Amino acid sequence: MSESSDPDDSGADARAPDVGTVEAESDAPVVESRRERLLAYLRHNWSRIVVDAAVLAAWLLVTTLAFQWFALPWWLLYVVVFVGVVVYTRVTPSWRRPYKRQEP
Repeated sequence: MSESSDPDDSGADARAPDVGTVEAESDAPVVESRRERLLAYLRHNWSRIVVDAAVLAAWLLVTTLAFQWFALPWWLLYVVVFVGVVVYTRVTPSWRRPYKRQEP
């Protein structure tokens, strides 16, 4: 059998671009007003914001109760809470803009 001579057949992965890239956002609408951009952002990400706030509040509550229960030093609580928040933000995907800003 002969190999394909198609120039586009390079064997590269033909996945869709990431959401944060320019190519993926090119079909997003342009929103000029700051107020409208904020409202669109909150409408698009409201469930993620609520989930993130609930997870972080639960983390703070659990760690505080554990530190009180085991009588651990409070300075260590601040370190554990900070590390937990940093780890959570690194493992969860970031919030996305559902619009493009108008170029000046």
